[in-house]
Amino acid sequence: MSDAATDALADPLELMPAPERVNYATGVLLDAQDFQDEQTYHRARLAKFLSGLAGFGTLAGLRVRPPEATDAELEIHVDPGLAIDRFGRLIEITEPYCIRLARWYAALSTPQARAAIQRSPRVAVPVAVVADVFLSTAACARAKTPAFATGPFDALDAVVPARLAEAPQLEMVPRDEGGPDPIPTPHNFWPAAGATDAQKLQAVLDSWESGTAATTADGSLDPLQEHVGGHNSAAVLLARVTIPVVLADGAPPEVRPTLDMTTRVSVDNTIRPFIFLPGKWLGRGFTALPLVQP
Repeated sequence: MSDAATDALADPLELMPAPERVNYATGVLLDAQDFQDEQTYHRARLAKFLSGLAGFGTLAGLRVRPPEATDAELEIHVDPGLAIDRFGRLIEITEPYCIRLARWYAALSTPQARAAIQRSPRVAVPVAVVADVFLSTAACARAKTPAFATGPFDALDAVVPARLAEAPQLEMVPRDEGGPDPIPTPHNFWPAAGATDAQKLQAVLDSWESGTAATTADGSLDPLQEHVGGHNSAAVLLARVTIPVVLADGAPPEVRPTLDMTTRVSVDNTIRPFIFLPGKWLGRGFTALPLVQP
């Protein structure tokens, strides 16, 4: 696969491009970049509109369900649904997904598990490992089609992806915040429903690119308070998972916490950022009228 195939997987929306349309004219020669720029313009305008209108977060569905009491794999289920990420991109899960907590936990190193330990009263059980479920999107190559080789290649059989699927990505991120302060939750950018007109106006005036400004040195999104360093800062938080474990107080650092299978894993869906547009639920019902037969 050529360099063009690799470059195709990079989403230009993450560079927050300027709104520039391709200028068509008779006799102008077009190449692949022109068509990519055309796609990017329309995608970026839609993303900007969604960001400005709705913000980011869960739009519909995406409930995270805890494992069943008798499930040895500790499968967490994520319902189908729709979300908007911090770039304004739509992320859709069209079928139920599952995360096998037992396997995820087994893959954690002992230092990672120890860093995510929380004790009562910060959690509702004596000892637990706390992790967050984040949803993001990534381009996935689908099928292959012949193309001219690009870069330092000389080949007649070069191929590129025929389609790019916008695939949902779920990630369990352990929370390693210690100390007396609570684990961060998403910031609310909007006032309460009963806010005064002045407070609502102030919220609108302050909402330009709220949570989406690129402030890091490399131009990527500045993480919000719910994000963990080293992970995708455009991802949307779905739920916080509390995994009961057994670990004696004062145990040496090399002692690994073990899963407490006698206590159920709990899931908190309430801390996620979500998008609620009251107007869409105020639809007007139809009026029943007698049919008129011709």
